[in-house]
Amino acid sequence: MPMKLFKCDETIPEREKHIYIKEKGEDTTQFLPSAHVETIPGSLSERGCSYCGAKLVIGGVLKDTIQLIHGPVGCAYDTWHTKRYPSDNGNFQLKYVWSSDMKEQHVVFGGEKLLKKAMLEAFAEFPDIKRMMVYTTCSTALIGDDIKPVVKEVEKELGDVDIFTVECPGFAGVSQSKGHHVFNMGWMTDKVGTYEPEITSPYTINVIGDYNIQGDTFVMEKYMEKMGIQIIAHFTGNGTYDSLRGMHRAQLNVTNCARSAGYIANELKKKYGIPRIDVDTWGFDYAKEGLRKIGAFFGIEDKAEAVIAEEVAKYESKLEWYKERLTGKKVCIWTGGPRLWHWTKALEDDLGMHVVAMSSKFGHQEDFEKVIARGEEGTIYIDDGNELEFFEVLEMVKPDLVLTGPRVGALVKKLHLPYVNGHGYHNGPYMGFEGAVNMARDMYNAIYSPLMKLANLDIRDGQKLPSTNGNGNGKATKELSEEVVSLIQQQVKEATSEVKQLVKEVAPQVQKQAKEVAPQVQPQAKEVAPQVQPQAKEVAPQIQAQAKEVAPQVQVQAKEVAPQVQPQAKEVAPQVQPQAKEVAPQVQPQAKEAAPQVQVQAKEIASYIQERAAEVTKLIQERCLWQFHSRAWDREENINGVLNMAAQILTGEKVVLETLIERGFYADAKILSADLEIRFAWLNSMENSQKKAVLEAVKAMLIDIVITKSKNGELHYSLY
Repeated sequence: MPMKLFKCDETIPEREKHIYIKEKGEDTTQFLPSAHVETIPGSLSERGCSYCGAKLVIGGVLKDTIQLIHGPVGCAYDTWHTKRYPSDNGNFQLKYVWSSDMKEQHVVFGGEKLLKKAMLEAFAEFPDIKRMMVYTTCSTALIGDDIKPVVKEVEKELGDVDIFTVECPGFAGVSQSKGHHVFNMGWMTDKVGTYEPEITSPYTINVIGDYNIQGDTFVMEKYMEKMGIQIIAHFTGNGTYDSLRGMHRAQLNVTNCARSAGYIANELKKKYGIPRIDVDTWGFDYAKEGLRKIGAFFGIEDKAEAVIAEEVAKYESKLEWYKERLTGKKVCIWTGGPRLWHWTKALEDDLGMHVVAMSSKFGHQEDFEKVIARGEEGTIYIDDGNELEFFEVLEMVKPDLVLTGPRVGALVKKLHLPYVNGHGYHNGPYMGFEGAVNMARDMYNAIYSPLMKLANLDIRDGQKLPSTNGNGNGKATKELSEEVVSLIQQQVKEATSEVKQLVKEVAPQVQKQAKEVAPQVQPQAKEVAPQVQPQAKEVAPQIQAQAKEVAPQVQVQAKEVAPQVQPQAKEVAPQVQPQAKEVAPQVQPQAKEAAPQVQVQAKEIASYIQERAAEVTKLIQERCLWQFHSRAWDREENINGVLNMAAQILTGEKVVLETLIERGFYADAKILSADLEIRFAWLNSMENSQKKAVLEAVKAMLIDIVITKSKNGELHYSLY
């Protein structure tokens, strides 16, 4: 069965709904793990709370805002300085944490007066900061503190401050994802449209769902600056409070983490008509694709290509070096949600690695739709994984590396397996071209570190440990270190010798096969080419010249003959009709005989169209994100819009772009069309009518998979 119950879960059999192993020929209309539901009692979850999703992930990243947590001091400490979110203002948001510091007496008698006191103190201590966010926690929500009236009092009393309230206590949802949703929708309702940003470029965007982990945002800013594009707002990496209030003035929303910020992208599209383009900003090829989409949207493809050429020249050779050493390595991705589908194809296509297991802490079924479509057969997918399940998976797949957070990373290290911090990175940024190289470097260093091999080896076995004789001069330590170094050097020599021997054995076989095949192919090619090329060159000019000469004569004759023919046709018609009736019985049997042949040909053509459409659909599912937007209406709109534009581009029809939404469709369609022409040679030999037929079949297939038969229960929720 594709849905899997691990041995460790035998006492909680409900976990079978949350674990899936992909098999050949399956898609998400057949199997989709349960996700974004309550953690099953008895399963030790790795999830965070809803308050954490609002404060730690989104709000706490802003560089110019006081983040005041109304609750016990532990809630503030837990979400302070725990992720690497730098900024260009001295990292203000990483240095400080603010709390109302509730105690037992406030829980009993109420904490609203305490909250007001804390707010006034915070503004007084930081007189240059005029913006604040106030968060409720479990304690303050349970006792019913009403924070909005308190906020209004402070705003009225101080006059020049602006405060945003986030009422999302830890227990509000099943994971931190609830905090993402509450923050997105609240900001859209209360703050967007209340500030007018200064426009300095004809090209304006919002970068949504990027939190500047170890400088990711700085990479995107650099690319956009070179293309002449103004970023109105970062939601929320290196972002400011007021810039987020002006998000309504952007022409395009470039969405990265759709799980944490897809909500506000959807709302900006519905309310202001700002299109949403989803991009994969991690991965070398994906970085090219993302820049080309943005360039196509604004009609500045040349600027996008200039940036791509510059970055590729810097980093491609470095990535190739790591690819040679990482190809074939097995990796597990156990992160929050989006990185599963952002990273899987990037690691496989760019570096030749194999993603063998994935686990999401707070992903929805939408996230699993994406990652399962992109994943390989045999890959394990887990929602809300626990420690015992991780142990069992590691035994099943035996990975070379695990990408996960520090908590699970500590567990993995105890098993002497290397891990890279997939949440806060080790040595970022990981975004864009340089980020792809940084990530490859960290994975290489983790896998090939001799310390990991040493950690798994007890060098004391069968050896007598040297004694220090109590002199304390470190002699024993030195001798032990020399033995360790010698041991490592010996392992390296043995491994190198094995690789060299393998190369020597394989190389003669490959060369021999090449020599055998070459003599057969080359003579045939040489014989055919001289015969075909001259004939083609001689015939083509003659045919074209004759066609040009004959055309005027034919047209003149047709005009002269027409007046003579029409009267004759009227006279002849009565005579012809009886003959037609006589002939019809003779013709009909022939038509009946021909009909089966025609039907067979029609079936063959239809089958051919369906086969080609299936190839295109598979590619779109693996590479594109526009068919996986959050709601059914959005998915259908995107599928029709992008594929209609792609049909126009591939058939040479004139493309008219009158609205921003149409430009959004065009940006995705242009990238798709170029990709199809490169990957599928059969497309270039098709007639335009056949190309349109293929894309119409693709539409039907995609709508069937991601809407009609989708098992995603959230597709029709109005509140997302």
